Amino acid sequence: MGSLIQVDRIQVSCLVKDQFDAIALAAKPLLEKGCITEEFIDAAIERERIFPTGLPTKIGVALPHTEAKYVLKESISILTLKNTIVFAGMGNPKESIPVQIVFLLAISNPEKQLRILQTIITIIQNEKMLKKIRDAKEPRDIYNLINTFL
Repeated sequence: MGSLIQVDRIQVSCLVKDQFDAIALAAKPLLEKGCITEEFIDAAIERERIFPTGLPTKIGVALPHTEAKYVLKESISILTLKNTIVFAGMGNPKESIPVQIVFLLAISNPEKQLRILQTIITIIQNEKMLKKIRDAKEPRDIYNLINTFL
């Protein structure tokens, strides 16, 4: 997972309108680096409407993603938000989850995706770690925090 996360794919203290805006912003560096196709963004937004990805951790986290066919080069982008936005719950779409951290996954191998999700879930079950990620002022701080975990 280490190589999937690069400093230039981490954005901190972003202001967004809603969860779809957050997905589009998180996807921007991946698009610029040729990791995803243009269609990835709409596909990820569409998938989020049907299969929401908000997780009710102490600090809300969302894990949007979409099908492998839109992934050119596997990568993960991370967005921390200045404002809290609502994602619907992963297990319970009726649940509204205030999210401040978004991990956008562009992974084409399903087994790898499962392993990465498990790693992210381990990270986000750690409340101290979540606070540090949310409060980080620089992308490099988040990069270092996550790499200590891997």
